[in-house]
Amino acid sequence: MTQSGDQHHQPDKEARAKQEPFSPENTPKSSHSPRRRLWRRLLGSLLVLALLVAAAVCWLAWMIAPERSPGLTHNDIDLKAKIIQMVQQRKLETTLTPAEFNDVATQELLDRAEHFPPGIKVTGAEFSWQGSVVQADVRGSLWGIPFGGLLDFDAVREGNELVLTHRHTIVKHGAFDWPQLEPIRISLTKYIPAVAKVKELTFGKDQLTLTFELDLWRIPRLLWR
Repeated sequence: MTQSGDQHHQPDKEARAKQEPFSPENTPKSSHSPRRRLWRRLLGSLLVLALLVAAAVCWLAWMIAPERSPGLTHNDIDLKAKIIQMVQQRKLETTLTPAEFNDVATQELLDRAEHFPPGIKVTGAEFSWQGSVVQADVRGSLWGIPFGGLLDFDAVREGNELVLTHRHTIVKHGAFDWPQLEPIRISLTKYIPAVAKVKELTFGKDQLTLTFELDLWRIPRLLWR
């Protein structure tokens, strides 16, 4: 009787099992699901990061967009004319016009291109001054992004050199204290006889005046060459 009863109820259990609704809990979990979720999160994070970087680049390009197009053309100072001028005036004094000062400063800037902060390339510059503050209208690129800005320098004479110390940069939509350029050191005796040294430098409205004095200690060394 027992065996026949068990056999009688066995088909009913199978029938109920077939009629039970499908449930995800009853299915075996795939080992690939956590890995897929991890990849989705990683791709989502990379997408958000890419969007943030693109937004930052667009913002930077808008901030530093160039407004002017200064060039890098410059001329050499006419040393002979400066010496003749001092002889005619009978005093060791000469002047530099704004154009001549721009020529000298631009050349010094180009000579120091390898010392620029990483990513900076200068394609144009024009120097001027207001009082003892020298300003450079510069155009170039920062990591391939075109930029234009006005660089302010404090100008101080140190011996026979004019030292330009970069303070800050004014761009189209703001001002930055970074990146800082290394000081630009302009030799003031590069274009005059070696027996003279700088006594005084004065920034005028339309010219830069250099006053020299003879360095008598250098005369014997020059004669022995």
